Amino acid sequence: MNRAKGYTLVELLVGMTIGLVVLASSLSLFAVNSEFGSKQLQSDFMRTQLDTIANTLKVEIARAGFCYDCASANPFLQKDSAGAISSILIDDSASKSDAGSCIRFAYNHDKRTEAVGLNKDDAKGFRLGSDSDGNAVIEIYENYNGLTNWNCSSTTSSGPSSYWRDMTFERLSITSLEFKRTHHPGVGSTNKNQVVEVTLTAALKTDSSISDTVSFSVSVPNVDG
Repeated sequence: MNRAKGYTLVELLVGMTIGLVVLASSLSLFAVNSEFGSKQLQSDFMRTQLDTIANTLKVEIARAGFCYDCASANPFLQKDSAGAISSILIDDSASKSDAGSCIRFAYNHDKRTEAVGLNKDDAKGFRLGSDSDGNAVIEIYENYNGLTNWNCSSTTSSGPSSYWRDMTFERLSITSLEFKRTHHPGVGSTNKNQVVEVTLTAALKTDSSISDTVSFSVSVPNVDG
């Protein structure tokens, strides 16, 4: 008479041990893949937000000095404290060539005809600033009450100027923002074409190890003094 053969206790213990090892390895691999997927999604999100900010800066800066229909002299060119004239000011300077964290410019935003002066809505700018919690952010200039406060260091007694508004996505912390000017002499003219090199670096507030940098150049073909 043949007896049905079963597993011994030792065989069961060995089988359970192998199964637990395989399960633990699978769970560990799943956790690694999930973490990688999460970091990749966060990195992709940050790159999308940086590209959006970069596109905004690129479109606006390219309009610097745009006159459309000036009556005589271009009122959208800016003069700094030293008397130098340019369509863009970096850290309030028309001639500064090393990198700065603030850019100002103006253009005929509504294409009005026979423009003879600069309206408050023509004044534009971007700078590296901070929010109420001390986080580094990119600020955009928005003016409603005139041009007396239109400068890179504009502040109020209680902190940052209310004319500079945070335009940074909430989940980002801006590590650096730099604007650098390069001049290219015009052919057969005293006018100079300017190229503004912009570098923007940011990290996620929840995980500073996830960071990215966007660099781009903007040609400013409008008249430069």
